[in-house]
Amino acid sequence: MSDQKTSSAASSSEAGQVTSPQIRPVVLYVAALGFALWGLGWFVLIPNHQSQLGWALEFLGPLLIAIAIIMYEESLTPRIGLLAVVLASGGALIAAFSTSIFAVSPANLEKPAGVAFGYAAYGVGLILGALSLGAVLVRKEQHLSSTDSSSYPVCPVGCPCGTVIHSSFASIALGAAGLLTWGIGFLDLAAQPSGSEIGWDLSVVGSLFVTIALFLHFEHLSARFGRAAIVTGMLSAAIWSFGYLLEAINPNAGVLSSWYTDLFLCYGIGHLLTAASLLLVARRKAALDK
Repeated sequence: MSDQKTSSAASSSEAGQVTSPQIRPVVLYVAALGFALWGLGWFVLIPNHQSQLGWALEFLGPLLIAIAIIMYEESLTPRIGLLAVVLASGGALIAAFSTSIFAVSPANLEKPAGVAFGYAAYGVGLILGALSLGAVLVRKEQHLSSTDSSSYPVCPVGCPCGTVIHSSFASIALGAAGLLTWGIGFLDLAAQPSGSEIGWDLSVVGSLFVTIALFLHFEHLSARFGRAAIVTGMLSAAIWSFGYLLEAINPNAGVLSSWYTDLFLCYGIGHLLTAASLLLVARRKAALDK
C-alpha cells in the first residue's frame, strides 16, 4: 500500500517535468557504440555465420556495454546499492564473454561444447542481472519500511534525491522475473546445445516480461529519458523476443543453419534500435543541459 501511495505521489510530482537525464554523456555514447557494433556484427554474420570479423564485433560490442555499466557505477551505487551494482556489472561482463570463444575461433560453432559455453555464459549473465534487480527490490523495501509514505523522499524526476528508487515493486519484480526466466532458458539451451524448445520458449517469455516491465515504468522513464527513446527501446526488446519465437518454432536448427539468419536479423535490428535509443537520450541531455 505504501508503495502505491509513493508511486502515485511520484507520478503526480513528475507530471509536466522536463529534466536532464542524470547520466554522463560519455556513458551513453560508449553504450550506444557497444550496441551499434553488436548489431553490425549480426549483419556481418548473416551471409557467413563463421565470419571472424562478425564474432569479433559480437564480443567487442557487449564488452563496451559492460564497460559503460561499470562507468555508471558511481552514480548508481547511492541509489540501488553496491550489491546490485556489482551483480549488474558482473553479469554484463560474463554475458559479454559468451561470444569470446567464437571470436577466437569461429570453428567452435561446430563443437557442442563451444555452443554450450556461449549459451551458459549468457544465461549466467542474465541470472546475475535478475539477482541485481532482486537486490534493488530488497533495498526499496528497506527504504519504505524505515519510513512511512509521507516522509519517504518522493521528488520530481531529475531531483537531487540520489537514494530514491522511483521504480514500482511491480516493474522491478517483473523485470527480475523476466531476466531469471530468460537466463534459465539459456542454461537449458547450454544443456542441450543441439536445440531445446523449452529453452527458446523460456527466452521468449522472459524477454517479453522485461518488455512489459519497461512499459510499467514508462511514464517515469519517458519523463527522464524522453518518450521517443523509451518507445525505441521497447520496440528493440520486442524484436529480440520475436527472434526467440522463430527459434522456438524450429528449436533443432543448428547455429550454422540458414534458420539462424532470421534470428541474427532480429538481433541486429534490435541492437541497432537500442543504440538509436541511447543516442536519443544523449541528444535530449545535451539539449536540456544548454
